[in-house]
Amino acid sequence: MNELNQHEETSDSHTGSMSTPFAKQTLALGLAAVGLVGLVSWAGWTAFQGPSSSGVSPVASAFAAGDSNGSPDREVATINGVSITEMELGGMLQSGVDRAIVVDRYINKVVAAERGRELYVEEAKAALRAAEREVLSTLYTTKRMDELRKAVTDEQVKAYYDANVLDQNFQQWKISYYLSTDPNDVQDTLAKLKKGEKEALDQLKPLVEQGDGYAVAQALPYNLGRVVSKMKKGEFSEVLQLRNGLLILKVEDMKQLKKPTVEELKQDIVQALALEKFNAELEQARRQAKVELG
Repeated sequence: MNELNQHEETSDSHTGSMSTPFAKQTLALGLAAVGLVGLVSWAGWTAFQGPSSSGVSPVASAFAAGDSNGSPDREVATINGVSITEMELGGMLQSGVDRAIVVDRYINKVVAAERGRELYVEEAKAALRAAEREVLSTLYTTKRMDELRKAVTDEQVKAYYDANVLDQNFQQWKISYYLSTDPNDVQDTLAKLKKGEKEALDQLKPLVEQGDGYAVAQALPYNLGRVVSKMKKGEFSEVLQLRNGLLILKVEDMKQLKKPTVEELKQDIVQALALEKFNAELEQARRQAKVELG
């Protein structure tokens, strides 16, 4: 009798029904299983954040992106000797708003900023430190990720694809089950199922009720995927012990989805490899940093 690890799904041992709340059995599940959806860690989360979603200001975005036109960061105005430059306005100018309106609004912002600096000295210093670090971290993340993506070779992409994008990740299974809390009942039912008795077969219920009833092994509850992946069509499992009862599985059908080509996944793989390298570099820098908590 096999005992399985359990997750959030629940089973009802009294009625013999099992809740399987997963509706999406698509190719994306196969990709998720091999880690192409994301390798994001504490070090790399900003790599997927754009200026709008992360709250980074247009100024931070402009500094991170650099001057896309290749022109000098020329001065567009001064206020009490404080310079306003083209790069500061970059993000706002690219939004399509009239240039004169952008400059006028930014002048108001600079006037307010200088008032804040004068009236709230300590708070201003803290805000400036935070803003500087936001800009510099965005600059580092944007530029370094771009460099790392460009450094990924076709050979590295192919090696990652061969090691991680496997046919088995794109198999889908249609499973039925029988659940009981009585050890004698479940053993008796298994014997009848193996004999093909109709009464026992009629008690089987679909494990996945949504859609066409198929799911990739990784999406099955209670770690059942590791059992199912070793079974053949028409085969019954041995009795599996769950926290709430005893389970029998039957593989009703299995189908193989078309595995995407290396070219179809190339950009995802490049991003994954670049992010792995980015995380490793930042984690190394963190280990070398002298951190003292106050």
